[in-house]
Amino acid sequence: MQKEEVRWNLDDILPIKKFDALYKDAEEALKQYELFYANISPEMPELGFKALIDFDEKMSEKISRLLDMPLLMESADQKSATAKLLKSKAENFAVRCANVSRKMGHWIQGKPVENIKTLDNSNAERLFNAVPDLKYVLWHARESAKYTLSEREERISTEKHITGLSVLMDLRELIETEFKYTFKPKGKKEQIIETESEVVKYSYSSNPAEREAASIALLTKFKENLDKFYMMYQAVVKDWGYSAEMRGFKSPIAVRNHANHVPDEAVEALLETCRENKDIYKSYFRFKAKELGMKKLRRCDIYAPLKIAKPESIPYNNAVKIVLQTYDSFGKGFGEKANEIITRRHIDSHPRLNKRGGAFCSTVAPSIAPYILLNYTNRFRDVSTLAHELGHGIHALYARHHSTSAQHANLPLCETASTLGEMVVFEKLLEKAKDDKQRKAMLADKMADSYATIMRQSYFIEFEIKAHDIIKKGITAEELSEEYMKNLKEQFGDSVVINPLYRYEWARISHIFESPFYCYAYNFGELLSMALFARYKKEGNSFVPAIEKVLAYGGSQSPDKVLKEIGVDMRSKRFWQGGFDIVKEWQKKLEKY
Repeated sequence: MQKEEVRWNLDDILPIKKFDALYKDAEEALKQYELFYANISPEMPELGFKALIDFDEKMSEKISRLLDMPLLMESADQKSATAKLLKSKAENFAVRCANVSRKMGHWIQGKPVENIKTLDNSNAERLFNAVPDLKYVLWHARESAKYTLSEREERISTEKHITGLSVLMDLRELIETEFKYTFKPKGKKEQIIETESEVVKYSYSSNPAEREAASIALLTKFKENLDKFYMMYQAVVKDWGYSAEMRGFKSPIAVRNHANHVPDEAVEALLETCRENKDIYKSYFRFKAKELGMKKLRRCDIYAPLKIAKPESIPYNNAVKIVLQTYDSFGKGFGEKANEIITRRHIDSHPRLNKRGGAFCSTVAPSIAPYILLNYTNRFRDVSTLAHELGHGIHALYARHHSTSAQHANLPLCETASTLGEMVVFEKLLEKAKDDKQRKAMLADKMADSYATIMRQSYFIEFEIKAHDIIKKGITAEELSEEYMKNLKEQFGDSVVINPLYRYEWARISHIFESPFYCYAYNFGELLSMALFARYKKEGNSFVPAIEKVLAYGGSQSPDKVLKEIGVDMRSKRFWQGGFDIVKEWQKKLEKY
């Protein structure tokens, strides 16, 4: 039996003592690009092109090992001097490698490269056929040529990011890691809490005073540091906007859409459908207020458990057992792949001082089982988080037969296995609930989770679209915070009372700093998974191979093609509405219990 707390073993990526040896090996290998360049031409033999691509893929894995090991080290201990040193060396080398290999990338795109004949479409087709696993990836790169700057400009852009925004994001994480939270529920003694995860768990408390105290503790720190976070966010927005304009994108969000291999119309249809369905959650909030004996919910009460449910403490070992058994019953491949991640000790399970908050799954390379960071605190939601992150890992393992550049699913599809896995585990737990009261409480929690994953993420994107427009015109931190407050009022209407401190919540949303416009991946993935889950419920285990086929594609085909194979048109509002129809059914069930 595992010990309750599990810390990951990073040696499968790269033992620290072997970092210098791999670094030296990669430096030597870097020189070989010039040898390949001497033989590049549109008429080159297919085998020569394949050798070049195979070499480039091996270099990508070496860089991933050099960079991801210290990045994960730092996530587990954000004050580790060793992690920061190794990360800096790896980042610098990654920039050097990008600068050397950029000539190859430009040539593949069909852009002019000094002393090399430009690659035409006919020869591109011939050469790309030599590496069938990467054919889609290479053609997408070629289609991206219109957004690609000159070799010199791209080099400046890469180096500027490493020495500029990347440092700002490290600084942001460091500032948050050093926060000490003053937690003072009404009528109780004040206490100082040292990690965000420990504060956040009170957002789900059955005690309304603790929920309010948690929101005040968290948001007060961001209000106190508003100028710092605004300065960072302003830099992110301006840098993103300048780059989008230079590259010829029609809008800031179009940069993300193109990177995600998703048409603008699909994202517009998704956001519009979300706006049209916000009243579903308003009904839920009114229902929940009644159940909690409140005239109206406060914003801090959204995730409160129903009074009929005594919060259950679920130890980590029990959570692992629940998730593995559920995945085994869903599909043997799911269970085996989840178990591989666990038995290889690729999970860091519990919160501790200096550890990054939240949860994520990191895929390093096809040959390495993914790594998962958790901050497990024995809540029911932590079981869902474990299922979610293992779902990401399962997805990567289904696609590990692909090359490094084709393994990882494009962003909207990368949430498919994770959110589907959550739903499968939830369904199993719902079946095992002791009575209808327990089921009612669980379903109420699921509604709150679906709000967080669907509507909340959609409005994050709405806020970003607005912020990227108005920041370039010149506004203050308080004016931006007022825009965020307007965003909240549109979401909730008169169904929820919003404490003025929530105007500063935008500064807590790490994704809008680190990955602008990322968040629609969550509602995309949630609504898509609902559609897949509905078909699974109807067709049973016979539908699992179709799901596995979607996951096995990884990033080797466009999301549009992958989804059309299972009858999904991402440009259709009707498709997105199907997910909301399931949410409506949940709400109807709740009101009948």
